[in-house]
Amino acid sequence: MNKQSNTYIVTYATILVVIVATVLSFAAIELQPMQQANVKTEKMGAILNAIGAGDGVAAAADKNSYVAGEFSKYITGAFFVDSTGRISEAPVEEVLASLNDLPAVFAARTAMPVFVATLSGSAKEYVVPVTGKGLWGPVWGYIALNEDCNTIEGAVFDHKSETPGLGAEIAAKPFQNQFIDKQIFNKEGLFVSIDLLKGKGSSAGNAYAVDAISGGTLTSNGVKAMLFTCLGDYEPFFRSVQTKADRSIVPVADTIATDTLATDSLTTVPTDTLTKGGAK
Repeated sequence: MNKQSNTYIVTYATILVVIVATVLSFAAIELQPMQQANVKTEKMGAILNAIGAGDGVAAAADKNSYVAGEFSKYITGAFFVDSTGRISEAPVEEVLASLNDLPAVFAARTAMPVFVATLSGSAKEYVVPVTGKGLWGPVWGYIALNEDCNTIEGAVFDHKSETPGLGAEIAAKPFQNQFIDKQIFNKEGLFVSIDLLKGKGSSAGNAYAVDAISGGTLTSNGVKAMLFTCLGDYEPFFRSVQTKADRSIVPVADTIATDTLATDSLTTVPTDTLTKGGAK
């Protein structure tokens, strides 16, 4: 065959494309279980970090096995709740699987995941996922609440494409640690979520706010809206737990009015965005 002919060139290119496509398809199929296992491990690790039990993950020789073991040790239950707070029992694996498409979960508001963590003694924490939009793409996270369903015990956030050194700082410990011991219901028992305030130290003494990311206003606004919307969707469930426990909400001492957002808050998210059950 004439190697300079068009027929040879087209035949050669076709055979090469078929071979490469076959190899890539085979590799994708073979690696898919491993990729899915890694994604699952990442989600379980984030939940462990939210309850403060993920310190050993990074140093583990077999990360997947270590995380699975720790997750089984601390996560003692999981279920779904709907927008009225009604619980639907489900296997932990099924609840974990729902984390793969959180925007759809919160759009439907019929099966929102809740994980129950049991730590030292019989103390319980409820871990719920949150999802929203940052400056450049999706942001998400996990919030661990004390069994009073009011006090935050831990928070973990991550993002797809926020700016390094600015909005991407939501994934850093210094930002996340600010949420510990903050509360989502005010002293009147109204749901207020967690505000993000401009300026270093601006949230000092405020039980319902943290300092925003310096230079990351739009990402901070996204996190603020995400928390208000997603935690707000869980409000009926939180209240049902509080009612069953016959526990009134007792916030930490504060002197800051929180019925409305503070005047030094970040740009206020439009009211229609902050309506529970609104667009996610």
